[in-house]
Amino acid sequence: MLAMVGTLMFTCVMSTYIELSTRSALLAMSNLPMTVLLPFVFWLLGNAVLKRFCPRLSLSSSEMRVLFCLLWIGGLFAGFNWATQWAGMMAAPRYFASPENRWEELYFDDLPDWMLPLNSPGVVDGFYQGVWSGVPWGAWLAPLFWAGSIALAITGVGLGLTALFQKQWAQHERLVYPLAEVSLKLTEGFDRKPGWPPFVKNKVFWVGFLVAAIPLLWNIGAYFIPDFPRIAIFDPMFGPRGRRGVQLSRYLPPFAFSYRILPTLSGFTFLCELNILFSIWSVFFTGLVAQYGMNRIGFTIGLEGQTADGGGILSLFSNGAMAGLAAWGVWTARGHIKRVWEQVRKPVAHEASETAILSPRGTAFALAGGLLYMAFWLYQSGNSAITLALWMAAFWIGLFVSMKLLAAIGFAYLFPFWAGGTPILGDMFVGTRNMSTATLVSTHMVNHRLLAGWRVPTALPNIDRVMARSPKTNGLIWIGVLLGVLIAGLYTIWLCYTWGGASFHSWALEGSARERYNIIAGEVANTDRSVPDTEKISVYALGALGALVFAVLQARIPWWPIHPIGLMVMYSWQLRIYVFNIFLVWLAKLLVLKFGGILLYRRVRPCCYGLIVGFVFAIGIAFLVDVIWFPDQGHGVHGW
Repeated sequence: MLAMVGTLMFTCVMSTYIELSTRSALLAMSNLPMTVLLPFVFWLLGNAVLKRFCPRLSLSSSEMRVLFCLLWIGGLFAGFNWATQWAGMMAAPRYFASPENRWEELYFDDLPDWMLPLNSPGVVDGFYQGVWSGVPWGAWLAPLFWAGSIALAITGVGLGLTALFQKQWAQHERLVYPLAEVSLKLTEGFDRKPGWPPFVKNKVFWVGFLVAAIPLLWNIGAYFIPDFPRIAIFDPMFGPRGRRGVQLSRYLPPFAFSYRILPTLSGFTFLCELNILFSIWSVFFTGLVAQYGMNRIGFTIGLEGQTADGGGILSLFSNGAMAGLAAWGVWTARGHIKRVWEQVRKPVAHEASETAILSPRGTAFALAGGLLYMAFWLYQSGNSAITLALWMAAFWIGLFVSMKLLAAIGFAYLFPFWAGGTPILGDMFVGTRNMSTATLVSTHMVNHRLLAGWRVPTALPNIDRVMARSPKTNGLIWIGVLLGVLIAGLYTIWLCYTWGGASFHSWALEGSARERYNIIAGEVANTDRSVPDTEKISVYALGALGALVFAVLQARIPWWPIHPIGLMVMYSWQLRIYVFNIFLVWLAKLLVLKFGGILLYRRVRPCCYGLIVGFVFAIGIAFLVDVIWFPDQGHGVHGW
């Protein structure tokens, strides 16, 4: 266990250091980030060598899976995923406030001071400018405590949802859990007997490994030789040769289509069902056509002064579809939920529990306790009762749908509420005209950049799957959350005070926070505020109805080709980056099943594992070269 905790500590530290100091990459930016995959892959390969030559020192399959799960939970807090953006949000308001931006005049009296570091001399100046007299840890104890407490509350609700729905998803709906499936297959056969584990002896695995690894390893030569020819096939969205995207029309968002290819995404999503893959890319392009048409003719909806154009309409529609998917998920599980409720009311001795991870009553306690604490936390931050309820509804609709769909798809870049899902309900149903300054500050300040642990629930169904309902799963999750918050938060604070946060020129520490606080200033200063808008509510409801209709058709008509998830992600900016990649995966899987059937699919599947391991291995080698030879001028190896 000591080695596992040490690995988690090392990976959180290195993720933050590489993001801020070497600027080689953003390792932590998804629901299963490189912060998790890098140490796991190197342990996997190293453990395979130990098993072959010194089996007594190797880890068993179960130990490897525990390591993977601990890294997954704790690694979700490192770097860009939470710690660097949280630290910037905490320090920025008092440091960047000026007479020009009017932050102090407009809303400083309504800032939740209990959430921020102490307003003592040198605290925020030292954070951005660096100090040599020691880190003022006392000023940061309260912010770290409140961040950890909300992380535990979110984890509690996520555990409750996982416990409540896991059997329904795994046994009745038969979700495939691609993220868990890959880790289970790779860690098979690690007993303490001499020999290679199964994945090492599979030639198809090594084909995928080499396809993913060779281009990145080849490109290391360009670090040392400026004119060295590069293989750009796996370059990130913002790569050395510029942005990998196409501006289709001035009536569409900038770079609405990208040709980014990511081997890890390809490997995971190849395990997804064909109709889901088809729905994602086909409905996305349908949305682009609809958005072009609406913008081309100037079609808008909403009251005067608060109209929504084609993009806004699609955002409202997709958020409504998300709510429809959540309603459908609860409806299809209604019988299971009823059985769980009966066990909560009248537990019967020796009766098999209908929940996973937690007991039925433990599930109810986790859900109720977590939601009540979140409500208290949000109320103290400035929310009114009604905006609090709407904010939490949007937040948990997004996370509940993400939990289920991540278990079904393996698309780790699925963040539904980033499209404005959390403030959108308040704007539609309440209107900013009916919100106090404190409520406006809270609804825009408390978001994915500040909330600790918002990524954890999406991982929990997969964690339970990997751990095979081990009694240790519950404790492992809580340990991972606490270690993740403490290690990532404390190291980020220390690094900024030691070197000066401003010296890193980091968007996470400065740009994202300044952008958010400028938005708050604009909302508070705006005299032409929004009011409840029935037209926007109608589009939102239409999205929910569309998702429900598509879900019914999907369930009742075997040949129906469109899965309702397509309606939900049709306006996702993450999908703009990876839609071409998903199309290629769909095409490859379609051809494999058409010409080789299920037998060929099973033979090809290890190639997907190889793509994942090979790409992560090559990324790790590239980072190592950057850290040793180019510690202050990274080469942008990995990103969006």
